[in-house]
Amino acid sequence: MKILVFSDIHEEEAALESLSGMAADYDRVFICGDISQSNLFAESVLQAFPGSLIVPGNWDSERVNGLLKGTPNWVQEKRIELEEGLNAVGFGFSNQTPFGTFGELGEDEILKRMEKLPIDGDSLLLLHCPPKRYFDDVGGKNVGSSSILEIIERRKPLLAFCGHIHERYGTAHIGPTTVIKVPAAMDMRACSVSITNKKITAEFITL
Repeated sequence: MKILVFSDIHEEEAALESLSGMAADYDRVFICGDISQSNLFAESVLQAFPGSLIVPGNWDSERVNGLLKGTPNWVQEKRIELEEGLNAVGFGFSNQTPFGTFGELGEDEILKRMEKLPIDGDSLLLLHCPPKRYFDDVGGKNVGSSSILEIIERRKPLLAFCGHIHERYGTAHIGPTTVIKVPAAMDMRACSVSITNKKITAEFITL
């Protein structure tokens, strides 16, 4: 399975044009939040990636989330069966930030809601916020989610994708789980991931 993954496009038209031009080369497109605050751009994303799987970011507006929630693309707190015996489970939003954006939750709420999700060793977890201490350093502080870290440590999904922190990207491991921190698409970056027999290869690409 070959997956194009992007996050934090923030209404960047040039990134959308480039990503839509390469999507046909992939089996799946995963979008890890912070798409838009306007329905117009969100509708363009849906048109460009009709089979994509999407979770909300913290920056997306209530109106945009309402639009996306009514589509089959929305995998927030859902599980979708994929090829090769794998599944995708979505949980977007973020823990609290200094910016007071719409999609922020307390850590207790994140944990409570994620505990209900059917995550297992065959899961590809679509997140917006990174787990605490992984690609989350901002001004010397780790601003990722401790609840997301706890869920990954306990449930051990095969793979976790996340965005949110624009300045960081890369790969890491939490036990058997591969964590892929996706760069910000608004900076004309994305990630190309291949999975064969649960072996994962990730490449960070320039749009």
